[in-house]
Amino acid sequence: GCLILWRVTSHQALDPLPMPKLYLSTFAGLIILSGLLCFLLDRKVFIGLRPWMKVPLYTILGSAVSFAMTFAIVDVLNYIVGLCQVSVSKPIVESSQQVLLVLGVSLAMGLAFGFTFGVLDVEDEDQLHLRMALLRDERYSEPVGALLGALAGFGLEFVRQKDDYSMLAAGKTEFDEDI
Repeated sequence: GCLILWRVTSHQALDPLPMPKLYLSTFAGLIILSGLLCFLLDRKVFIGLRPWMKVPLYTILGSAVSFAMTFAIVDVLNYIVGLCQVSVSKPIVESSQQVLLVLGVSLAMGLAFGFTFGVLDVEDEDQLHLRMALLRDERYSEPVGALLGALAGFGLEFVRQKDDYSMLAAGKTEFDEDI
């Protein structure tokens, strides 16, 4: 969370992105909060609670984990794609619309995973049935993750292509700012 917060606040862009920076900073704070919750809360505290009482905590944790993973993967992919390109190219996720799309999908994915984990009451299973409970949770979560991931991929590419076509329609290229 602290690393993401540092990356967001230290990022310099040609066009300022005040709202995505605010959203990214909020999510980084959510990750820090969920990390603190993980250390403060013990499994013994949750044993007697009903599943619907645990769902809010697991949705927060799921959203934080999903956002952290998404942020890290997109950051690494942008870096690797930049290294593999012979000429200067656009990153995979650059515009504010793309950032908001990634944030929204990672939030929805985390909420869905946390909700499923909490409702299925996976954490209260004993050691013998834990593997089966996790597989059951996985069976419900995989289609949601695949669908949201596919929608995010198509959405990111759509926004990227739309930005390219709008620049060409205006008679500009991505290299006009460099000249």
